[in-house]
Amino acid sequence: MIALTITLLTLLGLNMNMAFSSSLMQPDWAMALLLASLLAQRHNWFWALPLILLHDVVLYWSPAASFMVVAMIPLAMIYFDQHLGAGLPQRLLLLLLALLAMLVDGWTLQASLLTMCLCVPVWHLLTRQYAQQAA
Repeated sequence: MIALTITLLTLLGLNMNMAFSSSLMQPDWAMALLLASLLAQRHNWFWALPLILLHDVVLYWSPAASFMVVAMIPLAMIYFDQHLGAGLPQRLLLLLLALLAMLVDGWTLQASLLTMCLCVPVWHLLTRQYAQQAA
């Protein structure tokens, strides 16, 4: 149910980015939601990565804009979890790397910071939802 909700909100976010791209400073709604879902649980890669690829094709007309960096996040999470343990600093580093990819793709610093400000609370909410489901 969480995956379906995030998918629908991601598609809505893509529409918002395309509709208000020139008239309004806004975050990358879809990327924030998808990054939050990846950071909340790395097993979400199987549905989040195709949506990130769709995001890149729709917004950038390129399948490799930020997809390459975000596709490495689940692998990096596995590595960090095995060697350092699951922790918030590692996840924050991965979030910052994904936001750097946004800057390379042409997003402004303000839009990247807005994306981070949207991603962190969604990430927290999703982490709590997954914890409640496990309990």
